Amino acid sequence: MTALAFDATLEPADAVAHRRRLLWAMPTGLYVLGSTVGEEGPYNLMTCNLAVQVATSPCVVAVAVEAAAVTHAAMRATGVATLCVLRRDQRALVRRFVKPVEDVELDADGRVVALGGAAVALAPSGAPYLTDAAGCLDLRVVATQPFESHTLFCGEVTAAAVAAEVLEGPASARVAEILRMEDTKMSYGG
Repeated sequence: MTALAFDATLEPADAVAHRRRLLWAMPTGLYVLGSTVGEEGPYNLMTCNLAVQVATSPCVVAVAVEAAAVTHAAMRATGVATLCVLRRDQRALVRRFVKPVEDVELDADGRVVALGGAAVALAPSGAPYLTDAAGCLDLRVVATQPFESHTLFCGEVTAAAVAAEVLEGPASARVAEILRMEDTKMSYGG
């Protein structure tokens, strides 16, 4: 194997292609981010792969949301969101939420029970989450950093819901069952 070195002679298009290939190779999860603009909606779920824990005290998770996204406006308005961690067998589910949700199902009392055909409930913050997820974090935005294409929202974890199967068994098996970007044919990299 040759030694790694930066190549200043690369053509700009080649440099971008190299950067994209390396960013695509970085391990990342694939999540669903829930948002609302108020207690009675509207509600949205959005596929998200740019998420990471950034602090332990307090526990803070950062998510990057495209500036033009419905979820971006909702998080700016309310300062809350949910981050759903999915199982590998849910890879088809993320395709439902690459565009804003239009299919909203309400119960007889007017409470949201499904978005995009998937069962949901409301977290303590009021943001929707997938009830069949491996787990969900309820977030309160504590800081933001805008960039040209995205805003980085840092959300303190205010509550968590975890499926029993995630809590049971050996840790290596639990981690192996979480959906990751490489489990799909989706690509998203700078």
